[in-house]
This record gives sequence, structure tokens and C-alpha cells, in this order.
Amino acid sequence: MRTVVDEGVPRQLVQALRDHGIDANRFPRHWAALGNGALLKTIEEAGFSVLVTNDKNMAHQQSLQGRSIAVVALPYNKRRLILERVEAIADTITHARPGEHVVICLDGRRLIHSVINGMPVSRELPAVAPFKAR
Repeated sequence: MRTVVDEGVPRQLVQALRDHGIDANRFPRHWAALGNGALLKTIEEAGFSVLVTNDKNMAHQQSLQGRSIAVVALPYNKRRLILERVEAIADTITHARPGEHVVICLDGRRLIHSVINGMPVSRELPAVAPFKAR
């Protein structure tokens, strides 16, 4: 799955995801000025399947119904905590499907939100270790 890592996520995650077999790419700087709707369209047109972001509100702001990408939202943007959970993030990316918004919660729950036949549907992936500061 060709993945782009949003500008608000620690850039070190790109290489860490590559080390876990994910085709991860840095967020192009010229995309920074795009609003969420235009950004999602641009990401699709560039051939990406997944956007990794720390914007947990994107699912409420933009419908992914009918889109060819998935959005994976991280609970933090703190480098150490994100890099400690790279295996769980990589696993989440591999389970994300087009049109899904997957939120990794602080407590380790992974919630998937999508729309099927016009109806909102939620389900969960098995939980991962919590994202807690030490």
C-alpha cells in the first residue's frame, strides 16, 4: 500500500514504516496549503492508498465514501511515542481499506469508520499497546 505521512507526523516515521515493509513517503511541502478535501483528492490522484495523519477530525470533516484511499489517524505527534508503536501503525495501515477512516486511540483501540450503503458503520481491529507518555 502506497502511503503518505502527513506533515504533522514525525518525519522519522517514514523510514520506520519502510523498515516494516510499508511503501511510505514524505508529505510534499507544496501540499501543505491544501484544505482537507483538496488534499484527499490530490493524494488519490498521486496514487497513494493511505494517508497517515494526526488529524483525528478529518473523518467528521470529509467523507471518505467512494474514495480510493484510507486515512489512519494517530493519537499523538510525539516522535518517541510514535516510533515506539511503529509495528502497530504498520499493522493498522495494512488493514486499512479504501473509504475507511481508522483511528488509533490513546488506549490502543483501533476504530474503523466507514459508510456502507449510505449508513455509517463502525468496527474495531484488535487493540494494540496503549500510547501513554512515560
